[in-house]
Amino acid sequence: MTALVITEYENFSIKDETLRVVTAAKKLSSEVWLAVLGHELENVVNEACCIEGISKVLVIDHEKLKHFIPEVWAFQFLDLLKTNSEIGSILISSSSLGKDLLPRIAGMHDEEQLTDVVEIISQNDFLRPIYAGNLVSRVSTEQKRKFLTVRGNKFKPTEKSNQNLEGEKIIFKELDTATKVLSNNSDNASNTIDLLSAKCVISGGRGLGSAENYRNLLQPLPKKLGAALGASRAAVDMGLAPNENQVGQTGKIVAPDLYIAVGLSGSIQHLAGMKDSKVIVAINKDPEAPIFQIATYGIIADLFEVLPELTEKL
Repeated sequence: MTALVITEYENFSIKDETLRVVTAAKKLSSEVWLAVLGHELENVVNEACCIEGISKVLVIDHEKLKHFIPEVWAFQFLDLLKTNSEIGSILISSSSLGKDLLPRIAGMHDEEQLTDVVEIISQNDFLRPIYAGNLVSRVSTEQKRKFLTVRGNKFKPTEKSNQNLEGEKIIFKELDTATKVLSNNSDNASNTIDLLSAKCVISGGRGLGSAENYRNLLQPLPKKLGAALGASRAAVDMGLAPNENQVGQTGKIVAPDLYIAVGLSGSIQHLAGMKDSKVIVAINKDPEAPIFQIATYGIIADLFEVLPELTEKL
């Protein structure tokens, strides 16, 4: 059976997470296809055709796919999966897009979905974390067609190659929907580096106190380190940081080489999203903060004194 990976990209460049999902797909099948949706996709398709081990690239290019509207994107897979019965598994990363899109596709086919897969044992057996990552559950399914969201940080990215492939165009399917994207303004985005693929992440918590401190005190540090900027759920709920920066069980799951937690207490929900980081540095004036229990290095000090000095010396 064929494994189909749904491609994610940013600025017309394929995300590292998709390359990791391709690695996971190869554990399910020797035949791996890519699906690329959007508009003006020439650069993305050319890159997709160079991913090692990909045997087919399906392309749905239409102006109405320029922006991600989940019901419109999901509708494109209705006929695609019916006419390609050899597709036995559909995979995408456990990103916000993947969590929004894949359940809709599975639901349209009256099938169940497996989320946050971290290991593929066999065609029918998978591992996924439960209880905020404190336990790992082995899930077995006899479902003929599998729908999987994959935690990419558990798989190595697939390499590029010089294989000679061309994208296969698929006809866009019209869907009447009341949803329209009026604008997509990312000028105020605090992150220029994708959180999921960043090698270094610096996250702020409620200890920063205000959105102004998050922006003016914390944000300069990741810019100097070439890091992505994260936040705890508490910081997001307080309006200190945008929702897309949230790290944790209900946010993004990251596992960078270096994770710096600033003004974070270390709730169970937040730890579930970053505890697999290789090196964790915690800055907090409370020596009893739970974050210190998993930190590689801890700095017990006032962040308002440490951050300016650290930023200045880098």
